[in-house]
Amino acid sequence: MSNLHWTLLLPIIVVAVGLVPVFACLYLWQHRRFKSQYQNPLTRGMLRSPGYSLRTKIDDLSSSVTATIAAWMMLPALFAVYHLADSHYRGTPESLWRTISELALFIVGSVFIGSWVFKRMEQLRRYNLGLQGELATGQELDQLMLEGCRVFHDIPIPHGNVDHVVVSRSGVFTVNTKIVGKPKQGEAKAKAIVNNAQNHIEFPGFKWRIPKDQLEGEARWLSNHLSGAMGESIDAEPILAIPGWFITERIGRSSVYVINPVKPKRFFVHSRSVFSDTRIGQIAHHLEQLCRDVQPGFQDNTRWEDKR
Repeated sequence: MSNLHWTLLLPIIVVAVGLVPVFACLYLWQHRRFKSQYQNPLTRGMLRSPGYSLRTKIDDLSSSVTATIAAWMMLPALFAVYHLADSHYRGTPESLWRTISELALFIVGSVFIGSWVFKRMEQLRRYNLGLQGELATGQELDQLMLEGCRVFHDIPIPHGNVDHVVVSRSGVFTVNTKIVGKPKQGEAKAKAIVNNAQNHIEFPGFKWRIPKDQLEGEARWLSNHLSGAMGESIDAEPILAIPGWFITERIGRSSVYVINPVKPKRFFVHSRSVFSDTRIGQIAHHLEQLCRDVQPGFQDNTRWEDKR
């Protein structure tokens, strides 16, 4: 093989040799897991937790960012190996122009990778903020189960998911959580005005449009699904939760009700009674079928077997 080929392949060989211990460790761990006489005893799918879809996106994106940063950290070593191999095997003389051109190529590559990482880190920040919002709302809604309600989280639908669903004697409610950043300073930094007449929420210093079509679409899909499953008309009411904000005023009316999810009983447990406890249980059964799809990890066989 010519010196030119060795010069081009040497950095790749160095990286490949460095990855051998990593893959060997992963292989041995996987082999040991399959040889184990025990496995996860859970064989039934689990219910989705608040923010399950976001958590999945965070895990996938975090893995990509971590792998890219690891490769980015190896970039200087790869350029150094290439430079030394080019000098040693091909006998390319050292020169200022050669050093500048390789350094420029390294800078361009670093800027490209850095830009990608920066954008994905910002995306991760938004995902994590949204996850915290869904967790906060979910924890508040879970308190409703003390009032005889049934609460489900992260219901998958054809074009996304419904963050939360509450079934109470007063009806079925779809709850979408939107977390909006607030100013660090100001007397009214935590106050918001819901202007249904203009279809927006007035936060300190800016206005945020209520995604009415999205929320109504989620409620409509769930209504159709439950109506078909139950054999009768079931209407779901859309609700928008904005955790962390104190709603001081509401202007006009809308099909989408905006709430702060703290102390949610007043929004979901009314004096009216639409469903009996039996009907609540029937509706909850159909909802459970939608969101009980989280498979237990480290499960080799999902069938019940007598290991004795």
